[in-house]
Amino acid sequence: MEKNELLMYAILFVAVAALAFSLYSMVSQNYFGDRYKDALKSQNPDDICAAPSGYTDAQWKEHMGHHPDQYAQCLS
Repeated sequence: MEKNELLMYAILFVAVAALAFSLYSMVSQNYFGDRYKDALKSQNPDDICAAPSGYTDAQWKEHMGHHPDQYAQCLS
């Protein structure tokens, strides 16, 4: 094997390893964060229109207004 060919394979290996590591890191990280998970847990699954703990009714109504596709039944 020539020196140049070996170098090319080494560079290719490093590039593939870096790409694999990057993809694994993106998939395994907590994309939305803990605050998002906590917010989802605080919602009442039986009544998503009810204000969860930590929100007043007015604050929750305002929040739902930012997500009309998710809370359409609550805003009508």
